[in-house]
Amino acid sequence: MDAKGPQPGTLIGNIYKVVAPLGEGTMGVVVLARDEMLERNVAIKVVGEKFLGSPELRTRFLDEARAMAKVSHPNVLQIHAFGEFEGAPYFVMEYVEGESLERFHTRQRGRFTEMGTALRVLEEACNGVSAIHGARIVHRDIKPSNLLLDKKLRVRVADLGLANMVQSSPTEAHGLVGTPAYMAPEMILQKEISPELANRGDVYSLACVAYELFTGKPPFQAPTLRALLLKHANSEAPPPSSHRPDLSPELDQAILRALAKDPADRTPSAEAFRRDLVGARDKSMEPVRILVAEDNIDFREALALGLELEFPGAQIECVGDGEAALAAFERKAPSVVICDLRMPKIDGMELTGRLRARASTETMPIIVLTASGGPVEWKRLSAMGADGFLVKPVNLKDVVTLVRRTLGERARLIPQTHS
Repeated sequence: MDAKGPQPGTLIGNIYKVVAPLGEGTMGVVVLARDEMLERNVAIKVVGEKFLGSPELRTRFLDEARAMAKVSHPNVLQIHAFGEFEGAPYFVMEYVEGESLERFHTRQRGRFTEMGTALRVLEEACNGVSAIHGARIVHRDIKPSNLLLDKKLRVRVADLGLANMVQSSPTEAHGLVGTPAYMAPEMILQKEISPELANRGDVYSLACVAYELFTGKPPFQAPTLRALLLKHANSEAPPPSSHRPDLSPELDQAILRALAKDPADRTPSAEAFRRDLVGARDKSMEPVRILVAEDNIDFREALALGLELEFPGAQIECVGDGEAALAAFERKAPSVVICDLRMPKIDGMELTGRLRARASTETMPIIVLTASGGPVEWKRLSAMGADGFLVKPVNLKDVVTLVRRTLGERARLIPQTHS
């Protein structure tokens, strides 16, 4: 076997034809391959050449495969098979066409501006980690690069190379395990951990990921590895809202509780952390950015002024037609779209359809205003994904109430997956 792993065109196990390299995992290389029997793409992880002489690392590789096989959940990367190729153990996994959360987040310029999408990603990560814990396994290396996103931003928890079975008696960690930027204090301090608290290290890591997604910064930064570890062990993280004022006190509380130094004081499970995030979302249904598309300039300006008074701090952008609305959406996704049914270039009906064709609008309400439409138009708009329909002249309080209500309804539409 080549030092860089199986090369394109190589046939593994008489079934899997290597297509291209994908990267390196904890203990080996990962390649994209084609399952020629079932006609599907798979990912194959092969023990790296430098590890072949280590019985301990070969055993750990097998343990990773076994850990993955114990968990069957939509938010956990699935394993298909295990074997050996030219003396190197390998296992075959589900191939996720997409990218890691780390890469996606980098492309988002360091933080999620669309809160609903960020919360959905975190909820699914929590669901996957909960399933891992349900199999009595602790992941021990939760971080953005180990959370894979498919084209629809669905999460798979991956890389159980450091996973460990929960023991029936207290255990003490030997050596630092995990990634320093996401490592729980008890792991750093090498504290003895009771079985009922073992999974809370993963909760801490999830909270570090959440903190970074929302603020663009990890909870702790330091010039050296030692200083970083000491901060995780001893320092209190500043509230996420200190970096981003539009974040709610409820979200601060949810994340800081999961970052408690003592695991006994920490959010007790990944599922409890998920519920805290949902609760924070439901208590803070205020829009961050509202896009108004209305061709009547007087009505548009009056509506913008009213929205600014009702939602202080929210960015209000107004445009005069549907084409300009699409361009504004592409520049920066809004929390809510309010549009007129009758507009030049692209009307409210077409605008609704074109916006709903984008996966990123799943949590974004679309409210349509009209001076001439009726039940027929509303039926069509509703089928296309519009959330509200108001007849002009509208009452500002009705608009505000509808904005808040539909934000909550859209948030609750996010699919929940459980083991």
